[in-house]
Amino acid sequence: MSGKAGIGIVGAKFAGSFHVETWRTVRDAEIVAVSDIDDSVREEFMKKYSIPKGYHDYNDLVTDSSVEIVDVCVPNFLHAEVSIAAMNAGKNVVCEKPFATNLSDGEKVVEISEKTGVNYFYAEDWIFAPALVRAKAILDEGAIGRPLYFKGRESHGGSHSPFAQKIRFCGGGSMIHLAIHPAGYFYNLLGMPETVMGRCSAGGNGNMIHPEFEGEDWGIGVLGYGDGTQATIEGNYITHGGMDDTVEIYGTEGIIRAELTFGSPLSVFSMKGYSYAVEKAEFTKGWTRPAVDEHQSLGYKSELNHFLACIKNEEKQIGGTKAEAGFNVLRIIDAVYRSNREGKVITLGS
Repeated sequence: MSGKAGIGIVGAKFAGSFHVETWRTVRDAEIVAVSDIDDSVREEFMKKYSIPKGYHDYNDLVTDSSVEIVDVCVPNFLHAEVSIAAMNAGKNVVCEKPFATNLSDGEKVVEISEKTGVNYFYAEDWIFAPALVRAKAILDEGAIGRPLYFKGRESHGGSHSPFAQKIRFCGGGSMIHLAIHPAGYFYNLLGMPETVMGRCSAGGNGNMIHPEFEGEDWGIGVLGYGDGTQATIEGNYITHGGMDDTVEIYGTEGIIRAELTFGSPLSVFSMKGYSYAVEKAEFTKGWTRPAVDEHQSLGYKSELNHFLACIKNEEKQIGGTKAEAGFNVLRIIDAVYRSNREGKVITLGS
């Protein structure tokens, strides 16, 4: 690669927006095209971000010679389909979570990744979040002794996207949509668990507060490792006050706590409210702790810089972002669902 890498964004809504905003901070990246089947949304997106080319069909984008990296920011059920098309076109791929919505599609992504030999990047941003990078360094130093128990959670009041509310589009509910973040972070940190036990709300009228969601609005998985270490992953749509991303690590000689979204150093008291505090916050009146730079604190900036550096052969790709990792994280989430359905502990092979 010489000069700037041409980035093609597939999907011109929420995820596409924060990916574009993050790519614009990456020195050797340039957004050259976007595709979205909603013509009015795409045209507004192009205007907002000064993107020169737009496509209705993503197949036209992945064959555009100016596009070197295809960034997949569409609803979950299209992740595998678009990634495969891009890889078959010889493009490098960055794909938002989850890797796919089912194991069959996930296997196809791994197969095409190996067949084509292009760079595939599973975009688990928690791996790059500064607080969690620092937490790992402290853990590796032995500061809290032998780690015993890991706990990770992403939660908020529920997605506004209609695609997140239907199982056929999302792949499930809050587990695959939210808990996949701690699952991916713990996979990168600890490897594959040996056992998985899951419990979820029933979906629809069996949910805690969201009957409009076909999938669960609360779910938890307990991961067991061969050395006796335990980890829990939680995703829920029953949390008010904004998105809460939290990791806790308990050791024989100490504890580490990391708050990715509620850890702002900034406090504001407002009687009238203001435009934005943190993702999914319902209001901004009274005392709030607005995010300073969510793209940085959640790891997006470091993540995309790393991906581009790998393409330029300046860095070695982190294992937790490879296609195999994305597939294994999906296996963990699938095991949570199986355990919940079957009422038993699921044993995973390597």
